[in-house]
Amino acid sequence: YSQKEKRLLWDIESISTRPVDDDVAAIMTRKVLRMPPDVLYALSVAACFGRRVDENILKVLCSSDQFGGVIEILQRVETDGIIQKQGTYFVFAHDLVHQAVYDLIDVDEVGELHYNIGLQLVKDISPSNFPTGKESFVAIDQINKASSSVYFTDLSFRNHLATLNLKAGERLIETAESSSALVYLQHGIRHLGRDGWEENYELCLKLYESACQACYLNGFFNRVVFYAEEIDKHTTDFMRRVKAVWILIQTLGSSGKPEMAIEKAFSALRELGEEFPEGVTEADIFSTLSSTKALLSTYTKEMILNAPKLRDERKQWAIKIMDNISPFLFQINPVYLPIFGCRTVLISLSHGFCRDFWFGFLSYAHSVVSILADIDEGYRWAKIAGFIIDRFNAKSLLPRFKCVINGGVNFWKEPLQSTASALTESSKEAIAIGDVEYVMYGSSLSCVQNLLCGNKLSTLEKDIAVTVSGMVRMNQAYFLFSQLSLQKAVYALTGIKSDPFEIKFASMKNETDVISAFSATRPFLVQGVYFNIIFTAVLFRRFDEVSEVAEKYLSFGQQKSRLQDLFLVFFQGLAAFNMFRHKGRDTKWLRIGESSMRQLQLWAGHSTWNFDNKFFLLEAESHFSKGEYDRAEMKYLSAIKSSRTHRFLHEEGLSLELLSSFYEACEREDDQRNHLSRAIQCYKEWGALGLLNDSRFAGLV
Repeated sequence: YSQKEKRLLWDIESISTRPVDDDVAAIMTRKVLRMPPDVLYALSVAACFGRRVDENILKVLCSSDQFGGVIEILQRVETDGIIQKQGTYFVFAHDLVHQAVYDLIDVDEVGELHYNIGLQLVKDISPSNFPTGKESFVAIDQINKASSSVYFTDLSFRNHLATLNLKAGERLIETAESSSALVYLQHGIRHLGRDGWEENYELCLKLYESACQACYLNGFFNRVVFYAEEIDKHTTDFMRRVKAVWILIQTLGSSGKPEMAIEKAFSALRELGEEFPEGVTEADIFSTLSSTKALLSTYTKEMILNAPKLRDERKQWAIKIMDNISPFLFQINPVYLPIFGCRTVLISLSHGFCRDFWFGFLSYAHSVVSILADIDEGYRWAKIAGFIIDRFNAKSLLPRFKCVINGGVNFWKEPLQSTASALTESSKEAIAIGDVEYVMYGSSLSCVQNLLCGNKLSTLEKDIAVTVSGMVRMNQAYFLFSQLSLQKAVYALTGIKSDPFEIKFASMKNETDVISAFSATRPFLVQGVYFNIIFTAVLFRRFDEVSEVAEKYLSFGQQKSRLQDLFLVFFQGLAAFNMFRHKGRDTKWLRIGESSMRQLQLWAGHSTWNFDNKFFLLEAESHFSKGEYDRAEMKYLSAIKSSRTHRFLHEEGLSLELLSSFYEACEREDDQRNHLSRAIQCYKEWGALGLLNDSRFAGLV
């Protein structure tokens, strides 16, 4: 009511868009039943599209005699409130009204009506030039809803419909809408019927391959196996079924069966002519890497970028499968990664480059860093791999490339905060293109790096929860257990009283179960669990536990291939100096600490940002252990300053706390209290409230 105009005012347009309640809908439904036949027919046509239909689609439909006049009738009954115009859409006033109209269509005629609508809409759609607009999908939907086989007796028409559904499914897979894609692909298979393999083998194969892919992206792993087995049943030529095998390998790995995935991959590689030895020794690896490095030394970046493209289809698939299986090999049998990397390099140099070569080159670069200890050379080739991806304009591979290069190479040279951020972004980009495996892989690496660079624990705790939820939702069992272990470490630091292993999806009830179950088969997974225990123990100053668990970690082999391997060296050094001072001054501990210190000094030469503060802290601990107190104090202060400058908040707190312990030993009580208070502030800012509940902070927090 307007006081100024002394009357009621209303906005017809706003009122028309407001929802109708159920009682009013019931009245409208009774009103529909009393409408004349031509109006009911027009409403029935509209109801076939759902609660709303675009007028532009109806215009195409109304160009035929059968549906002429539908738009005019809908415009006429708009004033009755049954259907309303909102922009370019005709919208039924309520779901109940739409359902009532749709239910009025005779059950024997509804399929025919959908069929006739679809027939009119699809007649101008060409599979060879499939349109990108929504109209194409609406048209195919109408045909698909005509479920009765009586409308699909003509073989050429059924092939046409199956092809349209294939194109729709492929387009949706490209846009990361795999759930909708699967619906179209299943309809395409249905249109071909039981004799599809005999009547149109090529089309049937493409539909089953795409259905395999859509099921994998949706996490329907049992269905992947079903479609892959159907392809295998009807195909004797390996090259005709290699795509399904490739998807099946991904599925087996992601569903917690990496051993089966690896076995399948090696079998496929043999079919493609790529043989690998059953056992690989350290000498084999070193020899292969050295010879490949010598070969690459004769190539410049420009020569690589201008090299020919790979045309041999068998070699292309061999590279794709090696790329496919490498993340699982990394966890279970990493000795093959350098071999795979070198084989990819040799294939590329001999036969040409393809868009999938990148993982092999990164594996080679990673191996040059971690095995040959040539950090600069490995880093250089990793960057060149990125340039070749640009050459192929392979944007869909960038999330994978960013994940692997930032998770395995860049941290040797670039700030850890930068690589952690890049991993987070790579996961988001992988989500956008539906790359399930690398969403999980990137998220896992991102969470680890965000912990190690001292980013806020409150944010990290939320990120881990989202990642775990995604792993459960998408059946990514392979990554789940290490992530639950990481979540447990963060809970301990933040003071959250909950057990991550209690989620229903986890068949393991604690870290001990994980270690027992996978020690023989997945050493990298077990090492990941051990590392999370070590990280927590370092912050809680349980250095005897650090030393004990570090020995178990190293029982699987001393690697320098992951960021956690580097941090282990740092943590082991801290524990060793502490054990030397508090466990009888056994020189064994001093030797371990000095060895760790030399390693950190070497790495600091490649990245002062990531390693200087750690090297300074080990130097300080070394001087303290040897009674060189003046030098120790200077190095502690250097470690604190470097940690602050390079934004390692948690390590600034750790350095302050260790300096406080040093001052306590020197009986400098004021300095001890001052620096412990500053350590507490760092831990508070980090969000480590659980850590501050430890008894050593009693009365100070």
